[in-house]
Amino acid sequence: MKCCVRPGMKLQSVQVLRGVAALLVVLYHTRAHETRGIAHNGGGELAWLGGIVTNGFAGVDLFFVISGFIMVAVTYELKPGIQTALNFVFRRLTRVYPVWWLFAGITTVGLLGYFQLGNMVETLQVTSRPEPDWIYIIKSFLLIPQEKEPVLVVGWTLIHEVYFYLAFSLVLLLRRSWWPYALLGWGAAVIAGWMSGLSGPIVTDFLSLFFSPMTMEFLFGAATAMLVASGVAWRGGIVMLVATLWMVAFLCLQGPQTDYTLQWGRVMMFGLPSAALIYGLVTLELEDRLAWLVPAGVGALLTIAVFQLYGLGETAPLSVRVNATIVAVLVGGLGTLATFWTGWLAGQTRPRSVRALFPALRKILAAMVRLGDASYSLYLVHTIVIVALRVLFGRLGDIPVLAPVFQLGHPGLLDNVAFALACVTGSIIASLLSYTYFERPMGALFRKSRSTVQNAS
Repeated sequence: MKCCVRPGMKLQSVQVLRGVAALLVVLYHTRAHETRGIAHNGGGELAWLGGIVTNGFAGVDLFFVISGFIMVAVTYELKPGIQTALNFVFRRLTRVYPVWWLFAGITTVGLLGYFQLGNMVETLQVTSRPEPDWIYIIKSFLLIPQEKEPVLVVGWTLIHEVYFYLAFSLVLLLRRSWWPYALLGWGAAVIAGWMSGLSGPIVTDFLSLFFSPMTMEFLFGAATAMLVASGVAWRGGIVMLVATLWMVAFLCLQGPQTDYTLQWGRVMMFGLPSAALIYGLVTLELEDRLAWLVPAGVGALLTIAVFQLYGLGETAPLSVRVNATIVAVLVGGLGTLATFWTGWLAGQTRPRSVRALFPALRKILAAMVRLGDASYSLYLVHTIVIVALRVLFGRLGDIPVLAPVFQLGHPGLLDNVAFALACVTGSIIASLLSYTYFERPMGALFRKSRSTVQNAS
């Protein structure tokens, strides 16, 4: 089996995972703002979105592994050289920056309107070394590492992405047979830098960026793409099922964030299963066996549902989380096996009934692929939507008759459910609008301009 993801070619499995990754991050930030809203209103209840949602930041780890996979896959059969490297950098940066500038600009206008000009950085209290607003904003827009997070907080991950692009462009200067050694050397440098104390849980400068353990997630994705491209396709279905339960198990298990979990912890707990998940799904898609998604999805949902029933937060004792995770994974594993066996048995005895399910399954797959297409816009726009909705809920919640629905922390679940649904739905709608009317047209414009320049030369 040979894999070469050409420009314009779309792997549905990868798009599905992009959609899942973006949704995890959306739920994570929805829960964070739900918690803040409850505290602001003097409530003492726990956020309705708990359980695995407290670890929804793992969507970022999945994104990083996907980035590494795609970068290798789309360049694997290209001729090495300066032109290939320049074309790669142009395509990647023109995809990242325009959408980033749009939403970072919206956020900047909002912050400058909310805070007095000249006091924004100090008021945000994100640095112990105050500097003029304009320097902070310029660095944010250019995605340059600095002591504080960018003006739109989720942009910290794009700083890593831009670094990945530029560093990988150097690999594209080498013959393909040298790639494994270059990537191994890159990984060894990251480990050496970490052991020398040059990295930290938060990237604050170029040095800590170069040696961040999260770079290993990109390298995992790159190694996965090289395995697939070289024709290694070992038990893709089993690998995918195991990786799904592995990923969900750690989403359940992980507790409070520490320096370790923000570095190597997340790399091992989320980066490795993400790579295995991508490997399994891509090999299945190339073999036209994406039906394996059904038992994997059932197992994941059962595991999540059982764990959610425990109502645990990140501060729950480790022993309690371990017991709940074991029970949830066992139930999810049994559900996976039962679904797989039922599907096989039905396929042997009632094939027409099985085929009757295909249209519905294709619609679900198409919806997830569509969400994956808009995942970059979703990742950037969702915090803006969530903050706006929290302000709106705060205003409406002050009206007594509307308090049961809009006042976070009000007795009952109605307010919590309404906020969660509004945030997720609003974020998805905003992302689809952004993708359709800005991100995709901008991408087409840059591709056209690049082709025009190349033809002219």
